[in-house]
Amino acid sequence: MAVATATSPTPWLNVASSRELRTVFVLLFMWTVLAIHPETREAFVSSGNFSNLTAQVSEIVIIGVGMTLVVLIGGIDLSVGAGMALAGVVAAKLQIDGHQPAWVAVSAAIAVCGAIGAWHGLLVTRFGIPPFIATLSGFLAYRGVGLVLSDARGLSPMGEDFQTLGGRLPPVVSLALSALGLAVGTAMILRRVARRTRLGLPNPATTLTALKLGAIVVTTGFCALIYKDGVPVPVVIAAVAASAFAFILRRTRLGRYAFAIGGNTEAARLSGVPVVKVTMAIYIGIGVLTALAGVVAAARTNGVTPGNAGLMRELHVITAVVIGGTSLTGGRGTMLGTVIGALIFGTLSNGMNLMGVNSNWQLIVTGQILLGASMLDAVSSRKK
Repeated sequence: MAVATATSPTPWLNVASSRELRTVFVLLFMWTVLAIHPETREAFVSSGNFSNLTAQVSEIVIIGVGMTLVVLIGGIDLSVGAGMALAGVVAAKLQIDGHQPAWVAVSAAIAVCGAIGAWHGLLVTRFGIPPFIATLSGFLAYRGVGLVLSDARGLSPMGEDFQTLGGRLPPVVSLALSALGLAVGTAMILRRVARRTRLGLPNPATTLTALKLGAIVVTTGFCALIYKDGVPVPVVIAAVAASAFAFILRRTRLGRYAFAIGGNTEAARLSGVPVVKVTMAIYIGIGVLTALAGVVAAARTNGVTPGNAGLMRELHVITAVVIGGTSLTGGRGTMLGTVIGALIFGTLSNGMNLMGVNSNWQLIVTGQILLGASMLDAVSSRKK
């Protein structure tokens, strides 16, 4: 009995020390401040604003879940913004000049960016070029390729079938997706509890399980409310990408290998981890996600301007990933943290726009947030 009493607080201590939980509290605090601030409360607290906010950060989430894996293995990809521009140009050229259907344009963009990801993986694994340099070259080159292909001009409008990628689903479908999310989330938690019970393993405190179920119910209700006029398609794409990569990270061999490589590359290699193949797969993955983000951006704006498309997006993505708790030294990260980090970044930008903060000051604030998140990561890593 004494042993049980001594160990019973452990689940609560784990929750209290959770980086994800702290970022959730930060996000809720920001929402509360904006909801009561005289300059923002009317505009911020509306279903339309929350819907637009989530649509705006969808590109960051789509690339961010891939960047999480890249940073997890100790890498980086500075070319994603330029890759978005190139993907948009490829899709727009096929749509506008080639009169191709949306699926052909999107497939071509994915193929191009997938090849770019493979090239980065090859540079890092076979030629031993540091990821920073390998992808920095792409940061400079791919936007230039996009400008050459487009003759340095904007391309628009996209076809109607392509524009659906930036539109909204019908309200009935949105409600059905919310209900599906509730069912899947609840089933996963209860299934885990039942499995641990069947195997004779200890389960978290009943109160913690109830809190998780309650959080799922509240989140579902919130989504049903803000998407009452229909959920934006970019949000659905971002949700699918985040869910898929969360599964890959936590439930597949690739995810386990990524943690091992980020912890100690040489030890992972000596343990039989196929470091080259895993690294290649991860860089190809972020290339595909970059293409998806590029076509989503082109669909939302009904065109692409190669000189501005995806500009600074790599820094936005890295900021969201670091805020979400992924360590820049590798070996630690979660997809949920990245999603929350993207929402924090989007909320900050949304709030400053509603307050009329000058765009130059917004850049300064964003830079300081990235610095602060990096310092927190450094302190946390030193303690560990």
